[in-house]
Amino acid sequence: MKNYSNLDLQRIRLYNNGLIEKFDNIDMCIESLIGVQCQYQTYALISIYNRTKNINNIFNNVNLIKSWGQRTTLHIYHKNDYNLISDLYRQSDNWVYKYAKNLKIDYNDYLDSITSFFKDNKKVISKSEIQKIIPKYKSKEIMEWSGLLILATYHKILYGVLNKEDQKLYKSNDISTNNKTISDLVYRYFKYYGPATKQDFLHWSGLKYKDVKKELVEYMENSNYLDINGEKYYYTSLPDFNEIKINYPIILGKFDPLLISYNDKEWLLNGFDKSLIWKKAGQIEGVILTNKGLCGIWHYKLKGNKVIFNIIELTVFTKTMKNQLEKKITKISKSIFGKEFIIIYHGG
Repeated sequence: MKNYSNLDLQRIRLYNNGLIEKFDNIDMCIESLIGVQCQYQTYALISIYNRTKNINNIFNNVNLIKSWGQRTTLHIYHKNDYNLISDLYRQSDNWVYKYAKNLKIDYNDYLDSITSFFKDNKKVISKSEIQKIIPKYKSKEIMEWSGLLILATYHKILYGVLNKEDQKLYKSNDISTNNKTISDLVYRYFKYYGPATKQDFLHWSGLKYKDVKKELVEYMENSNYLDINGEKYYYTSLPDFNEIKINYPIILGKFDPLLISYNDKEWLLNGFDKSLIWKKAGQIEGVILTNKGLCGIWHYKLKGNKVIFNIIELTVFTKTMKNQLEKKITKISKSIFGKEFIIIYHGG
């Protein structure tokens, strides 16, 4: 049996996750990956751009919504997953329910007020409008950190509307599709994020083992796995290494799907300290990968009519490497920002 290295694992995951052979369209990308985390919408768009042949008209795609799911975080989801995700995480013992209990309120009263409003008003409403229609008692507190909105999506009352301006807009739930199962969720995780361990799945999903044990065990008993350092890494399929032609560098933005989906981080770190990427307060930096692994981290900021890309070199970038990187950033800047850009290198 082949001895797989972290770089081997990295290459396979890049391939399975749509970063080498892109998805044909946005619907396939979002549904296959079971959502793209969206604390920062622009970085989410970069994640989708990196994996999709064409992201034009993404904001006209009525199949895409915003909602809360894994780890109580905001995602862009496909409508086909809304009911499954909501059912799963409504039953989780997460911070929102504890927060409502700490406020000594019955959150059902607040949810009922939103439901009543939508009976006569089918329009899209803003976060500020929602705060006006709910009971006044501790209304500001229950809306902190989007607490009530999270509950409203888990209880399938509303979902967020994806929009170019990234406004906090919500629509009455009109989704009836309910044909997804936990087994399907498990299958897609290992197909598009594998090879991965049981602990990786639990980390990604934020679910307790007892809640998904049946489906997880069934998948593991019927799937293949790689034995890496005595750990079983399950997968649905492996690409032919001879067929994997990776156009480096690979640029992954903040909260990229691959950066949030594994309990073990060594597959990516290339000997560097994980605190360079996984920061306090849940922040996750964007990374730059070459055929030798992790080589840089990055973020952007807008300044006037320009986008400034700040790139921290963890290894020295060659002139060729910088040229390749700048070609890719040119395409990202044109597609996502529609602005000129400046690259500032740090370190090296």
